[in-house]
Amino acid sequence: MYNEENLKKLKIIVNEYMKKAYMLDEFVNRSLKSMRWEGIGILMVLDASFTSVGLNYFNTVIPAVMKFKEKFYDTNEIRSFNDIINYDIEKLKSVWKNERSWRAAIGISRVFSNYPGNNDREKIRNWAFSNNIDNFKKEDLSRVNGVGIVTYQYLRIMGGIDTLMPDKIVIKVVNGILSGSGIILKSSYKNYINYIKETEAIFRSININPVRITWMSWLIDSEARKILSGKFNSVLYLI
Repeated sequence: MYNEENLKKLKIIVNEYMKKAYMLDEFVNRSLKSMRWEGIGILMVLDASFTSVGLNYFNTVIPAVMKFKEKFYDTNEIRSFNDIINYDIEKLKSVWKNERSWRAAIGISRVFSNYPGNNDREKIRNWAFSNNIDNFKKEDLSRVNGVGIVTYQYLRIMGGIDTLMPDKIVIKVVNGILSGSGIILKSSYKNYINYIKETEAIFRSININPVRITWMSWLIDSEARKILSGKFNSVLYLI
């Protein structure tokens, strides 16, 4: 439940938050163009698979994906979805020990490899633009162990879709700014699909892209600014 005054207040609050989100435009634009990790499909899949474990993204996930790139991608050992599908998981554990993440990455890669495209980036985009949130439980990706609605939405974002990823950080920020605007949702965040649809509609009504809200929620963290402007400053073009 909300009115025009609530929406005006929401717009003001969101604009203030966005001013604090380090490199917001860059990350949003890269996502919509599917150019995270320079458009390297297997790295985008690993990013999503490692993130699904729930560890700190900037301190843990990014370094692990970069380590994989150096050890396997840059040496031409694994360059594509097809390369990783039958690869020895024990060898992969040298850069990330969680076997569940690798099985998720392999399962995702197997699904994406069946989509058309001249390269893995195109395959991710073709998958993303041929599916939507209502089909989540019906499509092959939902049957991959380790892929829930949060990972699904993150992959859609990296596939170029303007949508919301409902992880715990985003939900906390979104619920906070909606509450601060006096907006009461009909949906509970526990019903992810309805929650995503309702919040996306609200943000679009004030001309704010849902993907910007997702990235804003992650990037307003002072730790994110510190890490990105510090030890990852030299590789910001990549991530």
